[in-house]
Amino acid sequence: MKSRVLTSVAIVACALLLVICSEYIVFPIALALLAVIAVFEILRVIGVHKKLLLAVPAYILAIAFPISAYFVKSEGVITFLLILAAIVYVYLMWLMGVSIFSKGSIPFSTIAEVFASALYVVVSFTSMSLLRYIDKTVGVFCVVLVFVICWVCDVSAFAVGSLMGKHKLIPEVSPKKTVEGAIGGVVFSALLCLVYGLVIQLLFKQVQPNYLYLFIFGLVLSVVSQLGDLVASLIKREYGIKDYGSIFPGHGGIMDRFDSVLAVSTILLILSIVLPPFVAK
Repeated sequence: MKSRVLTSVAIVACALLLVICSEYIVFPIALALLAVIAVFEILRVIGVHKKLLLAVPAYILAIAFPISAYFVKSEGVITFLLILAAIVYVYLMWLMGVSIFSKGSIPFSTIAEVFASALYVVVSFTSMSLLRYIDKTVGVFCVVLVFVICWVCDVSAFAVGSLMGKHKLIPEVSPKKTVEGAIGGVVFSALLCLVYGLVIQLLFKQVQPNYLYLFIFGLVLSVVSQLGDLVASLIKREYGIKDYGSIFPGHGGIMDRFDSVLAVSTILLILSIVLPPFVAK
């Protein structure tokens, strides 16, 4: 328990430091490093981390995508996303070619797992980078919003579930999660998003939150956060593992700590482009 608490404190401290320094390229570099480790963890679970023709291209994308987002201007977002989509298609064709020329040693089912898993991780960390740099004035508040929703949802779902939980949510995937806890996570996330918006408005006079959007985001993204957690649990259960890694003592690996964040970041990016939760005055 002591190591788990100390690790939690260290994680929060490092996260705050990265957010404070997110104006600089150190932030996307850190995201790229996290993405590479997460890709390695999930490829190791699948059992292909030593197959270099499958693993190396995934690592290259994990490095290139988040860092390249640092250089994107707001007017160039569509072009950037189109380029990424083209690269992703080339990556898919590469994987299928590897499967074909492996003469049956790498089945298509493995290719599908590698493609889906690697892209899920890479796109999610890239989305976090884009959230920060599409609008450099308010982007940092959107990045923090990702963690606010995930952490509040996780803590409140656990607390409500422990106090009031009677009905299991999906025991086949995650035995401890309850319906009451899931609902509590959604409610508290939505409310805390409003509180977060108020704090931002009080501390940063040049930023105007949209409270309606924040409330909607809290409702929607808390559900997404829990889905991300459940997907990560489903994969671990299917492969019979407890944790994806051991980089964080008492907490597992990057995939164990960022399971909800990965799910939320991309959806928040999409929503923020259409319905910006913060605007500069």
